[in-house]
Amino acid sequence: MCEEKPRTVGSLFAGIGGFDLGLEHAGYKVEWQVENDRFAATILERHWPAVTRFGDIREAVRCELPAVDVVCGGDPCPIRSRARRGRASIHPDLAGYFLAVVGRVRPGWVVRENVSAPDVRDFVVGLERLGYGTVVVELNSRDFTAQNRRRQYVVGGPRSRFDVFRERLAAFSVADDGRGTRPQGEEAQTMAHCLTAHPRRLAEDNYVLDPGLGVRSLAAEERELLQGFPAGWTKELSWSRRCILIGRAVTVPVATWLGQRMNESGRNY
Repeated sequence: MCEEKPRTVGSLFAGIGGFDLGLEHAGYKVEWQVENDRFAATILERHWPAVTRFGDIREAVRCELPAVDVVCGGDPCPIRSRARRGRASIHPDLAGYFLAVVGRVRPGWVVRENVSAPDVRDFVVGLERLGYGTVVVELNSRDFTAQNRRRQYVVGGPRSRFDVFRERLAAFSVADDGRGTRPQGEEAQTMAHCLTAHPRRLAEDNYVLDPGLGVRSLAAEERELLQGFPAGWTKELSWSRRCILIGRAVTVPVATWLGQRMNESGRNY
């Protein structure tokens, strides 16, 4: 009996590898990564030394990216984040480039992570125009780790198998607002606030009260664990840089959970 080859992954906006590590835990193999932050790239190089890497997605989209079974990524969210409180963002909207890569590579599955925002409909329409069945679901990291981190996930897949995939998300609402609930059988843990890319923003996140010691900032290793990474995953960088990159990352067990649901939906597309 022939051994089944693992599904391959192309990771956009890879950061420190949240999607990559999570999907590996679900049995996938990372084929290539796109990341333009030089500090994040050093983490990717240490953990995936043999994987092909590309820089800015605006350049990578012009390259001949190898065919893969899954394209995943969390494009930068500041332009649609409520944390801006109406202020202009210096960060461009790169969702269109995400769709351009999907259009060129034509993977079987697409997974996109971002904050909840009305323009998710534009991304969904783009995927559907490319021939994918789609579902939008809002997942919270609190159901997987001890961090209260709500994010919106768009999954695109083969229309022939997508009814099966929807069944695997039966515990979740697929209403227009994309809100979901915790996986059946999972209990919420004691929660830390959502980690952000601001290591010392008081009264928002990142701080803990230690009995007898007072208020202190979370250690980088604690933040890694809250995101589902092994402690020390980003150890060669400074504390502040580690906090920034960890705050931007995709929560590893959430990516694993989605990968497992895709596995259960079959390989045929």
